[in-house]
Amino acid sequence: MNFFGTKNKPVIKTKTVSVTVPAKRIVRPAAAPSRPSPLPKRPSQLSTPRDRLSVPSEPKERVRRVVKRKASTPTQVFSDDDDDDSGIESSTSSLDTRKRIKSRATSEDPNRKLEDTRLRKDEGRFEYLSGASLVAGEFGKSYKSVFPGDSPTVVKLQYPGQSIPEKFTLVKNGVQQDYQPLDDIRETVKFICQNYFPEDLAKEYLDDEHGFERRLLRAASKGSKEDYVGTIQDFNTMILKAKRDGTISKELSTKHSLTLEWIQRILDQIYTRTVSPQVDSLKAYQNGTDNVYGELLPPLVSEMLNGAELKSDQVFVDLGSGVGNVCLQASLETGCESWGCEVMENPCKLADLQANEFPARARMWGLSVGKVHLLKGDFLANQKIGEVLKRADVVLVNNQAFSPDLNSKIMDRFLDLKDGCRIISLKPFKQEGYEISDRNQHDPRHLLVDERKLPFYSKCVSWTDAPGEYHIVRKSHERLKQFSDDNNRRTRRS
Repeated sequence: MNFFGTKNKPVIKTKTVSVTVPAKRIVRPAAAPSRPSPLPKRPSQLSTPRDRLSVPSEPKERVRRVVKRKASTPTQVFSDDDDDDSGIESSTSSLDTRKRIKSRATSEDPNRKLEDTRLRKDEGRFEYLSGASLVAGEFGKSYKSVFPGDSPTVVKLQYPGQSIPEKFTLVKNGVQQDYQPLDDIRETVKFICQNYFPEDLAKEYLDDEHGFERRLLRAASKGSKEDYVGTIQDFNTMILKAKRDGTISKELSTKHSLTLEWIQRILDQIYTRTVSPQVDSLKAYQNGTDNVYGELLPPLVSEMLNGAELKSDQVFVDLGSGVGNVCLQASLETGCESWGCEVMENPCKLADLQANEFPARARMWGLSVGKVHLLKGDFLANQKIGEVLKRADVVLVNNQAFSPDLNSKIMDRFLDLKDGCRIISLKPFKQEGYEISDRNQHDPRHLLVDERKLPFYSKCVSWTDAPGEYHIVRKSHERLKQFSDDNNRRTRRS
């Protein structure tokens, strides 16, 4: 199973400005993996072939169709290759006067290095799914140019990482959940300004009167293509200068963790470009079986990873990984090596798409991330996962819908885990009050110690808005050893 979800909307900052901004829908940055059900129901479409670029994770082929977290749209992949560093953009789609989100940092690992060292050198080209590809082809027919009386304009937005600008087409449509390019651009600009510059520059670039986000909002509300394009050009020029003079590299070198909002923005871009267009395929499962699809949303996943103290030099395994959301988040948030195994066909296909897009997006954002391995198969029988479990430091099992029989078989799989490995689950593998005795001392459940039952709040999982709980335990032979030692002492006395 997998986990991804909706994110909290930032608080709207009200301030008197010289230009009135029309009310618009709030765009969700990339936060938690969005839920399958709310996403628009449009047939998926294969993208046109895209240019190949050298990428670390050797992506193969992906389904093309770009959509916002909650919308499906056709996908094409644009190579990251265009000479012009300046971009033009204009779209009056759902723009909102959202105030800068107060960032919440995830747990910090002093050994975690955020900067992708390729920032300092050119390492060739790579492929990714561009924003422009999401509004191209058949589904592009529902979009119209943001600026009246003008044919759609294509702009290019510069990222802080080692990449050529990403293409966006300045169009909009009236479907709230569909991908809206202007929202994507604005959110991306905001998060780059927030996280890649020292405080004084970040404050300047996010200024409520003259900052880049405000200028984009103002230009869109006025319907001024010239101002919108000029803002993108100024932003691109600023980013290129900051990359050349080392400002971005220097700032990243001081950081050891990402804020949850920053993590969600990147994950949302990936999910929107890969999963959203085909999200309806995730509903093809049979209720009442062990193969039921559900997602844990990013805020909850972050709490789980922090609670399990996952670090950058460790190994994370998700048994029943769905479309791979949690594995991607673990590798992005902590820098760890992550592995997932999923048996259902449709989630596996979408997981492959996400696995391909992930390293490219991380590279665009200039971030060093852990390697992600998403496998197809039964995690009880998959030999590769069996080998990885022997060196795993944290294992996640979303066993919310698993049968007692499957949970029992998973417990047998845990016998291969090393002592000290932490296990996260939605339901406990050992009930409270289950004590060791002569009759049950060989039960593997006695290897689970230091159990913590932790709450999660509403809207943390895709299948319900209700709150719930999850469990973290540690595998250890200490309890069995203590029981055995006590028995031996009693035997000697008698």
